[in-house]
Amino acid sequence: MAIELNALGKEYTAGNWVLENVSAHINSGEFFAIVGPSGCGKSTLLRMIAGLIPISAGELKIDDQVATNLPPKDRKLTMVFQSYALFPFLSVSDNVAFGLKARKFPAAEIKERVDRAIDLVNLNEFKDRKPRDLSGGQRQRVALARAIASDVKICLMDEPLSNLDAQLRIKMRTELRNLQRELGLTVIYVTHDQVEAMTMADHIMVLHNHAIQQIGTPLEIYNQPANTFVASFFGTPRMNLLPARVVGDRELLLADTLRLAVPSDLPVADYVVGLRPNALRVMRASADAANAQVKTVEYLGSDILLEAQMADGTPIELMTAAEESYQVGDRLTVALAGKAYVFNHAGQAQFIVEGGVHHGGNDVNTKAAVHA
Repeated sequence: MAIELNALGKEYTAGNWVLENVSAHINSGEFFAIVGPSGCGKSTLLRMIAGLIPISAGELKIDDQVATNLPPKDRKLTMVFQSYALFPFLSVSDNVAFGLKARKFPAAEIKERVDRAIDLVNLNEFKDRKPRDLSGGQRQRVALARAIASDVKICLMDEPLSNLDAQLRIKMRTELRNLQRELGLTVIYVTHDQVEAMTMADHIMVLHNHAIQQIGTPLEIYNQPANTFVASFFGTPRMNLLPARVVGDRELLLADTLRLAVPSDLPVADYVVGLRPNALRVMRASADAANAQVKTVEYLGSDILLEAQMADGTPIELMTAAEESYQVGDRLTVALAGKAYVFNHAGQAQFIVEGGVHHGGNDVNTKAAVHA
């Protein structure tokens, strides 16, 4: 079942918009993630779709039917909450069956649906236990089984894995995605975790400042960010955003020492250049040849993350192989070596440069591939 959001908005007091002009098409059977920092309106949007809070502006369609003012029970969807919302005095089976009993389904159908849902989430041996006797991951599976048993084709999930430990979150991500595909569910999944969104979603909506920043596939969001917020929000470690200015012919100067060749003349203005830590080359250097200094060192297994400071005081994050050994205070030469994202002064994407970099005035490669 497809879902259409047409210019949805929410205000609690006149003129104070919590969300404004939110539009998206969510295909039937799609895993659609809504991502953004705390307070951006993710959960508000999900509750508007569920009918738990009224829509202030715009139109909601579910399966081509206008659902803007439909009561929740008529929207043919289910919701999995962050808190699981299990009844502590009921067994796993009774928790899963509760909604079906409330809707007065026949007993035989309830048993069939409950047994199938519990089997799908691998909780057969726990179906007679109470929630207090289950782990966090098992309680989350009970909440999922309850949603599955309802047999609706739309499932809304509000940060369902945030209460789990890191290893269990990784395992549950895979299980959730496999279940969604097996059952053909349309899932709208709210999270603040960009890794969850990148690994699970078919499409991602990025919210910030109560508005959509970008909608796209995980690869599109990562490789072609629409603005500096999206660029810095996706990717671990985060993208470096360095102020830049036009110098010479078709060249941007970053941090007073890095030069980026661009394929055409640019208006004289302030720019921001985004560089992922793995798009920079790091070399040890003597004090007189260095343009950066190490401030912190973090070992990440196969890689080392260096937090450094450029000669002009600009902070920068760098990735290097774990075979190298660095100490706080080491002098470095930092050079451009990969893809550079150019944004205007307002933070909107202008183009991407692949190659075309100058290091300290020495022309290394003047060929540039540009993606508008």
